[in-house]
Amino acid sequence: MESTYPGLSQDEILRLLSTVLGVCREGVSITSPEGNIEWVNPAFTAITGYDAGEVVGRNPRVLKSDRHDDAFYADMWRAISETGHWSGEIWNRRKSGEAYPEWLAITAVRDGSGALQRYVAVFHDLTDIKRDKDLIHQQTYHDALTDLPNRFLFQDRLGVALRNAAKSGGLLGVICLDLDRFRAVNDSLGHRAGDLLLAEVSRRLTPLMRQADTLSRYGGDTFYMLLTGLREPEDAAHVAGRILTSLAAPLEILGQELRISASVGIAISPNDGTDPGQLMRNAEIAMYTSKRSGPSGYAFFTEDLGDRVLRGLQLENDLRKALARDEFRVHYQPRVDLLTGSIQGMEALVRWHRSDGSVVSPAEFIPLAEETGLIVPLGEIVLEQACRQARIWADEGHAHLKLAVNLSARQLEQPGLVDTVMAILERTGLPPTSLELEVTESLFLTGFEQAHSRLSALTVMGITVALDDFGTGYSSLSYLKRLPITTLKIDKSFIGGLPSDQEDAAIVSSVVSIAKNLGLEVVAEGVETEEQLEFLKALDCGGGFQGYLFSKPVPARDFARLLARETPGTEAGKP
Repeated sequence: MESTYPGLSQDEILRLLSTVLGVCREGVSITSPEGNIEWVNPAFTAITGYDAGEVVGRNPRVLKSDRHDDAFYADMWRAISETGHWSGEIWNRRKSGEAYPEWLAITAVRDGSGALQRYVAVFHDLTDIKRDKDLIHQQTYHDALTDLPNRFLFQDRLGVALRNAAKSGGLLGVICLDLDRFRAVNDSLGHRAGDLLLAEVSRRLTPLMRQADTLSRYGGDTFYMLLTGLREPEDAAHVAGRILTSLAAPLEILGQELRISASVGIAISPNDGTDPGQLMRNAEIAMYTSKRSGPSGYAFFTEDLGDRVLRGLQLENDLRKALARDEFRVHYQPRVDLLTGSIQGMEALVRWHRSDGSVVSPAEFIPLAEETGLIVPLGEIVLEQACRQARIWADEGHAHLKLAVNLSARQLEQPGLVDTVMAILERTGLPPTSLELEVTESLFLTGFEQAHSRLSALTVMGITVALDDFGTGYSSLSYLKRLPITTLKIDKSFIGGLPSDQEDAAIVSSVVSIAKNLGLEVVAEGVETEEQLEFLKALDCGGGFQGYLFSKPVPARDFARLLARETPGTEAGKP
């Protein structure tokens, strides 16, 4: 037979083909028309583990993995019979017993007359490719820290579950879980401790999930759970309860015993949404509602709750614009001497006057400013306005007035707080001794040492510190002794029942006594009647009072009129 390759003899071609087949990475086997193996190359041995002597003369069924049914092989041989070729992915088994995937191509070899002579099988081991593909899939769809499904896989599963629920008419739930005070762990013990804590949380939550459910670390310290096949919404509440119980047990991280809690929000489809994004958003809204109610609790989403959140988002947007538009003004409430009725000072209170003329209640925008962190720039605006105005009044002959300005816990967290306050005093020309900063008892719960350090630095400059709303929060006398405080302000909730309410009377009397023993002044807030005033006079509440009996908070021009109308001997409460 004439050679297809001029210049090469048949022997040379066979030697070259033998060499090529000997070095190629694909496994090759040649079988007889009856299906018995006649020849294999070295790659065959490397992939399958079988030497040539172990398989020659045997049927390739020796490699069968039992992962494919009879129909699979029937379709394969039908294709070879009809077309002379088949290729596809197949699982075979190595000599060691390990099943592995390969890409196999089988070709029927016929002579010139069309008679079948041999079958040639060429295959490539897909194990490494599969492993790499699985690794990429794992890294793409799972959280590296906890190995839980990440946001991409969770959203995909939620979408599938919602489509199935729409067809079956069933309920499914989404739980949003956020750890309480996780940031404090990172700040105090470091990010390594935070990572270990998150891993422990995932270990505790995983056993609570059924096989059909999905637990996902969505990001940071937020976890989402997909609950399918719910009979009623209460089923999700039972899961939430088990979650909170599981997290309540103490755990040890880097030698420190920690107790953690979480806030949980629940949304149920279809009532709370049929779209993945909407359902997750509503679960998050419910979670924040739970968080505001206190640690370690859960809340269901409701339509009214969603409306309130939307209003809150709109208000937040308006609040940011208002800061840029300078829509905030400071009002001043006099602090009055109990005996003489003269004005000793004033508390600066912010008011939001929209450009359209409407006024937003502080009870509505102050908590929002705290939550969003906007209280920091807002607080600086109030402090500068108030200090500038107090300096004007001092230049007009009222240098004795003490200006009180509220300082939030969020402001106390700012590293540059002391520099900011001193810079404002320098710009406005107000002496530090004319300024009093009011803090609340919430600082006892977060960052006490940090707050103590910054308040102490301010008092060294001559600024005084008052503890506002005393008695409504933590009320730790040991902390009270440690803080650089000069004044206690009794909350108006205790003043309102005076003098007839015995409990209020006892509380106010005790606070005044404690303050005197500690060398502190006492200011009573919310004084509205002469009877309340007389009760305070009898206690010798030397720090004075604030309240509608004398004046509500008023703009600077109206406060100036109060100062102008003061005359010696004016009776308290009757300017």
